[in-house]
Amino acid sequence: MGKQYNKNKLNVQQSSNNSPQGSQTLVFLGVGLIALALLLFGFIFFSSKGGKDDSSSQGESSAKDSSSSQAAAESSAAVTTAGSTKKTSESTGGEKTADNAQTQVHFVDVGQGDCTLVISKGEAMLVDCGEMDDTNKVINYMKQLGITKLKYIIVTHPHTDHMGEMPDILKAFKADNFIMPKVPDSLVPTIMRYEKMLRQVKAQGLDITWSSDTQFKLGDVTVDTYTPKKAQEGLNNYSTIVKLTCGEKKFLITGDCEKEEEADILSQGFDLKADVLKVPHHGSCKGTTDDLLKAVGAKYAVISCGKDNDYGHPHDVTVKRIKKYISEIYVTKDNGNVVFTVNGSSLTVKKQRG
Repeated sequence: MGKQYNKNKLNVQQSSNNSPQGSQTLVFLGVGLIALALLLFGFIFFSSKGGKDDSSSQGESSAKDSSSSQAAAESSAAVTTAGSTKKTSESTGGEKTADNAQTQVHFVDVGQGDCTLVISKGEAMLVDCGEMDDTNKVINYMKQLGITKLKYIIVTHPHTDHMGEMPDILKAFKADNFIMPKVPDSLVPTIMRYEKMLRQVKAQGLDITWSSDTQFKLGDVTVDTYTPKKAQEGLNNYSTIVKLTCGEKKFLITGDCEKEEEADILSQGFDLKADVLKVPHHGSCKGTTDDLLKAVGAKYAVISCGKDNDYGHPHDVTVKRIKKYISEIYVTKDNGNVVFTVNGSSLTVKKQRG
């Protein structure tokens, strides 16, 4: 019975659709479907055209985003290798860089010793490193700047206040080139730190490049090295002299050279003109002659020495002589790290207390 009832009901509905009223309903329904189809067609057509325009716009936006990402990646890569630290005129250490300075020269306060760090376009060079230091100051300083590799290491001469920390630095950082002066056999150090340094150089698979009168590039910096030609007494006067040319600005780093080597270097006719002079031998009275100061013609002088050091550096007579030629003098024992930034033709200096 249930099945028969459903069949009858279906027959009633079909009969109803065959009535005039059902025909009218079908006409309206057909017109509505046609109108709906036209609306859908128009929507699809205009959406397709708009989609193409949007796709082009998105492509341009993606290209811009990709370009920006690439630039950021390149900037990040440079900082990873050798970042720089933005400071105020009196600031504390350990701050990450907020600028993209082209070149920085850091005279690092290592107490009674010398240490100069040069950074340019993602490449780094270390000139000396101070005494052996249980706090790993130079290593930590470079790591805070984002340095992971040294393109060049220069030991101006093998006294421990210039190379004592070098064995540990060579363990912590890969280096591409290692430069130091070849000295007479009678002056070759026999101390353990020197031997450890040589072992670490060998462990890295490096050959020692003996200092010579030569030139090479570090990022945007042209580096010249000068050496004495005459036989000298004592290791100080075999110091490798390093000149940095950063565009229009120049730096002269002099190790521990004294008046005898100064006279030798001057007699060779090298262009020693510089804006910044790293004063020889921690400001000792044995160096920084009038002849050298005249030849360099610097505006800034940096003296690297330790607080209350046993030698009385810098000596008063030397400081008085420097003041006759140079208007601005920075002493690491008083000022901490002294950081020069070269950006185009500008040169700025910041004191950084560690």
